[in-house]
Amino acid sequence: MTDFETMWKKSVNDMIDSIKSNDMIHDYLLSFEPCENTGYAWTKDKKYKEYSNYLDQKTGYVHSGASFACCIRESVDIIRNELVVVKGISVDVDDDFVVINIS
Repeated sequence: MTDFETMWKKSVNDMIDSIKSNDMIHDYLLSFEPCENTGYAWTKDKKYKEYSNYLDQKTGYVHSGASFACCIRESVDIIRNELVVVKGISVDVDDDFVVINIS
């Protein structure tokens, strides 16, 4: 892995951790789609600006505007594509009773 790849991976992981540390920001960014003409870098959305200022501070002010926009886009894409693994519970219905088998 090159030095750049190592640095980028750390930046994205730091951004993911920062997004996940605040439920309001997490939920907002997962539903937010910037205008295709402005993207994340030039959006005028006030809530996004508020949250991006917080994330910039939380990640150490290490980005230019362009790298911040790229980092947040990649981080949100990764979060959106994470798999959620849920342990299944089998349920049997017998007359008026529901029997749940947890094994």
